Amino acid sequence: MKSKFLKSLLLGTMALVTVACGSGEAAGEGTESGAAASGDQQTGYFLTKILGNQYWSVVEEGAKKAAEELDVNLVVTGLANEAEVEKQVQQLQDAVSSGADAIVIGPTDSTAMANPVTDAYNSGIPIVVVDTMINSENYSVDLMTDNVEAGRIAAEQMINRLKEQGVKEDEEAQVAVQIGNSGSQTIIDRMSGFNEFWDANAPEKWVVLNNDIKVNDGDISKAVGFAQDFLTAYPNLKGVFGPNNGSTVGFVTGIQESGRKDVVLVGFDFSTEMEQMIRKDEYPVVTIVQKQYEMGYEGVKQAIAIANGEEPAEKMVDTGTLVVDMENIDDEDIQSIINPAAAAQ
Repeated sequence: MKSKFLKSLLLGTMALVTVACGSGEAAGEGTESGAAASGDQQTGYFLTKILGNQYWSVVEEGAKKAAEELDVNLVVTGLANEAEVEKQVQQLQDAVSSGADAIVIGPTDSTAMANPVTDAYNSGIPIVVVDTMINSENYSVDLMTDNVEAGRIAAEQMINRLKEQGVKEDEEAQVAVQIGNSGSQTIIDRMSGFNEFWDANAPEKWVVLNNDIKVNDGDISKAVGFAQDFLTAYPNLKGVFGPNNGSTVGFVTGIQESGRKDVVLVGFDFSTEMEQMIRKDEYPVVTIVQKQYEMGYEGVKQAIAIANGEEPAEKMVDTGTLVVDMENIDDEDIQSIINPAAAAQ
């Protein structure tokens, strides 16, 4: 924990930064949840990955709800895309220098953010990592999906759906993949789990195009373009896999624009585009949904609890996943995850 001397030393700086953050409107600038911090009010920072992204907006929603319940002044900063690693490093350093009581972060790059997170953690501030792990043990708690297992589930869904589509085991079939960021351990683990299950269970002539994985940097226009490229370049394309939200949305849009209703889509997370595609019931589509609201909500709760002297029950918390398709999209337990605000009313 920070010493009282350090806390006192940084108090003046914190006040200036809080005022500055409250007026930020551009992508990547800070915004506050609730009233301005008083002298006794704790200040937490939530460093989201991409501001405005549908997935990360739900994480942010959970973080803000926890801050409201705890009467914590929450400063939110974020990025325009996943390639802005240096910007996230600077945002993290700014949070530390401002005298944050606790920091919750969704790392944009698991390796590049390891040392900056370690430095922040060593300053005595509780660091809670959400969604994406970092390649270091120097953090307080990590709330995330078991991504290797989630990848296995995605591969199992792909194999089953291809069979349901009538793709024969002795028929050549290709599955295309695009990702948001090659440096994300989340993506690395999901692809590891996917390929592990695929190699053990898929017919020999069914091939994942691992030598032509596209990286879209979280840019939806790039993701749509890559989807269109795959559909044009591979005549035996039978399935596409998006291991993150942006890649999935890119495939959804590309497939719909092409008019192809024979390509199986297995994606991750929930978005307006994915919901519309599922509800049309014209496409073979399924998405693996994470509990990202819980990540944000519990992330802030645990960060503040640690700041107040509590020891976390466990360092790694698996928040779990759900498989969502046309058959279960309106189930109560599914709706509580994909639409948490409405479920809470």
